[in-house]
Amino acid sequence: MTTKKQSTDYIAMWFAARKEFGINDDMRVGPMDTTTREISWSTFPHSEMDGLGGLATILRSHGYPCEDLPVSSEKKPPSLIELLRLMWQAPKHSASKTIQWRQTYPDYATANPENSNDAPIATGYFSEDETNLIKRMAKKHRVALNVYLFWALNKAIAENLLAGQQEYFWFYPINLRGPLQLANDTMNYSSGINIQLNNTISPVEIQQRIKIQLKAKSYWLLWWQAHIGKIIGYRGVRWLYRYISERQFYAGSFSFLGNWPLKSPKNPPIDENQIWVTCGIGTKNYPVSNGILIWHNRLSLGLKLHPYICQDQSITDHCLQEWKRNLLKGAL
Repeated sequence: MTTKKQSTDYIAMWFAARKEFGINDDMRVGPMDTTTREISWSTFPHSEMDGLGGLATILRSHGYPCEDLPVSSEKKPPSLIELLRLMWQAPKHSASKTIQWRQTYPDYATANPENSNDAPIATGYFSEDETNLIKRMAKKHRVALNVYLFWALNKAIAENLLAGQQEYFWFYPINLRGPLQLANDTMNYSSGINIQLNNTISPVEIQQRIKIQLKAKSYWLLWWQAHIGKIIGYRGVRWLYRYISERQFYAGSFSFLGNWPLKSPKNPPIDENQIWVTCGIGTKNYPVSNGILIWHNRLSLGLKLHPYICQDQSITDHCLQEWKRNLLKGAL
């Protein structure tokens, strides 16, 4: 391994391959007018940048410098020998990567074959006082804020969309800026870990499972696997994506982007009637898309349910409200 800047974005290959199967890779972000609830959405392609990089790109176009993006605590990528050791010591999961939804719609793609993952996005936000309450609730449950947000989302989805008690997986992204050096700071620096959850898991249990995967540095294994395009090329990645997409199914991908805007004396003045919101892509294999950030001390949420599991906007809206309720009330 080396810290020399890498010009090829091998993560991007996977999103480029998905486009050939009608899966759009545009993520969304934009400012919401809190008086009218109107959102000025901007899009950015995951085949060029990850969520954090895309958010920074759009904010820069709105006058926010975003000079130093958040970095990992890691210092450098593992060597080949270290990767092999991580692979040997990797924690074992007790469930297969399958999930049973209460309702599915196998013909969802026929309505829009050129973008089969398109769906409405439900958005919401909290006041600064409510956001502080949610932070206190996380401390009350003895977990980090991101874990508490994750627990509340999982609970809302499990109670409204899953077909009974089961074990299943979420993808939990990890930012690897710092140890990785790519051509620019907005490219795909994300890896992640697969977290096995269930319908009734507690916040503390989620945090324990995340800690196990982080301690094992499982994100380096997924990063290495995602870079297989360096060996098999784009055609190989395309074939492999199709093979995996027919066999592995998750609840979704959890996406918490942290506190924004990044501190800078050059930032535009605070607009009390504006809050930024975001949401990820979503596929049949990761049908629950979300986007979470804190904008000037106010928490915002975005939620999208893939048409494979939801064809009714009211269900998405209901799940968002349940997510918000869980955050404010906690695990009572």
